[in-house]
Amino acid sequence: MMNLKTVLLYLTLLLLASNVQAKVIKHIETDEADIEVRVFPAEGDVLLLGFPCDEGKSVAEEKTASSLAEDGVEVWMPDMLGGFMLPKVRSSLASISTETITTIIAEALKTGKKVYLIASGPDTELILRAASHWEASDGNEPVAGAILLFPRLFKEAPVPGQIPEYVDSVGKTKLPIMLLEGGRTPNRWGLNTLSHELEKNGSEVTSKVIPKVRGYFFKRQDANRSEDVVTSQMAGLIKVSLFYLGENEI
Repeated sequence: MMNLKTVLLYLTLLLLASNVQAKVIKHIETDEADIEVRVFPAEGDVLLLGFPCDEGKSVAEEKTASSLAEDGVEVWMPDMLGGFMLPKVRSSLASISTETITTIIAEALKTGKKVYLIASGPDTELILRAASHWEASDGNEPVAGAILLFPRLFKEAPVPGQIPEYVDSVGKTKLPIMLLEGGRTPNRWGLNTLSHELEKNGSEVTSKVIPKVRGYFFKRQDANRSEDVVTSQMAGLIKVSLFYLGENEI
C-alpha cells in the first residue's frame, strides 16, 4: 500500500504530464520567417488564432488558452516577434509581413475548424491588416470573426474635439467583430466612433465595456482586485464574445 508521500508524488507527475500534453509547439515555415506556434488542442470545431507579440512570455494568455481548450476551443498562439527577431516595441508591428500572417491563417483553416482571430492593444492592427488582405484574395475560405481586446488603432494621439485618424486597416474588412474595452480607460468613450469606422466595409461590430478594469488589465503588474478577477475569468469572457459572433453552442 502506497504511503501519502508516494501518492502525492504520483499526483504531481500526473499534473505535470497533463500540462505538457496541453500545449504543443508547432512550427510554420513562411517565405520570411519560421514562426513558432503554441497550440492548445481541443476536440471542438472552433479555433481561436491569436497574435500575441510577446516573445512567448504571455502567462495569463496561456492559462486562458488552456481553459478554453478544456471547453473545446482550440487555441493557436504564434510568436510573431520571435519569428522575426524583433524587440517588443510597437514599431516592430510594421516589420511583421502581412503575407506571413495570412500563411498562418491558411494553416489554421486547414484544420477544418471555424477560425476566429483575437489580439489586444496595438496587435489588433495585425488582425485587421491580415484579414483585409485575406478577404481580397479570391477563393480563400472566410475567417469566422475577430475579437479585439482594448484595440489601440490610432495613427497618432487623438486631439480632443476632433475625429481621430485610424490606421489604414480599419474599415477594410467584412469580418464580424467584437470590441472589448476597459471601463477605466478614456478609450471607452471612442468605442462608437471606432465601431462606425470598422463597419465601413460591411463588418458587423458589437462593442462591450468591461467594468472596473483598465486597458491591458491582464498584463499589469499593479492589477487591482477587479482586474485580477476579470483576468481569472478571461476564458468565459472570450466564450461570451464567441457567442455574440455566432458560436451559440459554446
